[in-house]
Amino acid sequence: MKKKPAEEAKGDNSGRWMLTYSDMITLLLALFIVLYSMSTINAKKYQQVSQAMHSAFKTTESTSGGGAGNGIGNAIIAASQSSKASSSKTQQVPSLQNDALGEIYSILNAFVTSNHLQNQVQITKSSEYVQIRVVDMVMFQPDTATMLPASEPIVKEIEQAIAKVYGQVDHITISGHTADVVENGSKSDEISWQLSTERAVTVLNRMLDYGLSGKKLSIQGYAHYVPVAPNDTESNRAKNRRVEITIYKSPSLDVASQAAQKTASRVQKKTASTASAASSQTGSATSPYADASSTAGTSSSASSK
Repeated sequence: MKKKPAEEAKGDNSGRWMLTYSDMITLLLALFIVLYSMSTINAKKYQQVSQAMHSAFKTTESTSGGGAGNGIGNAIIAASQSSKASSSKTQQVPSLQNDALGEIYSILNAFVTSNHLQNQVQITKSSEYVQIRVVDMVMFQPDTATMLPASEPIVKEIEQAIAKVYGQVDHITISGHTADVVENGSKSDEISWQLSTERAVTVLNRMLDYGLSGKKLSIQGYAHYVPVAPNDTESNRAKNRRVEITIYKSPSLDVASQAAQKTASRVQKKTASTASAASSQTGSATSPYADASSTAGTSSSASSK
């Protein structure tokens, strides 16, 4: 009769091993989670996990009984998920901002390829800008700033691509360029400056007509002072007669100012060369345009600018 209480007590303690077992499994789970987190750890993530573990252990000290391991595991999992979400968000934001130039490039490159315009339109991309170069033979009537009907779809496609990411880019410049046809003559240079600027204005106005905001737009006329090829053959001069549309995103340097400084330097050299040649020659300068002889005040054979 005296052994019965002892047997009952023994029966009551038979389930206590489950508490120890559950705590061990929980701690093992927590260990694996910590090891997994450390495999891709960074400073911010480590700090979050450390704080979570400190908070969990502090809570454990103030509580009693089994099941404390579940609190540790949940805290570490929550910290790991929070860190991954924060890291993912940090990585996505810059990529969306930088993708503005990539989107413009993809849209226009597909348009050029599908319409077989590779010889008329060239697109270049860097980390700071996308530049669209259109030769004048597809854009303007010879020696004028009047746009050809064939250029309308090109300009409209460029405007639509820019409009899609207008809020994510910083600035858009439209620059006109001509070829250096006449070696000497200040009047020829004057007409070249005027034509390059007027063509840039024409493209800008057409984009405004299509609905693009003018807040970030500017124009530049470079005459023949920024060639992309030597002016020694007609095919090379055709490359120099062009309009360039450049879309900037977070430029590290003032590219426009640099280009202006280079142009000023070239103008000075050209002016000095022209003055030197004029001192040894006589006669009026040859006009670069068939329809510009009256403007220039000379009678001469015409050649395209």
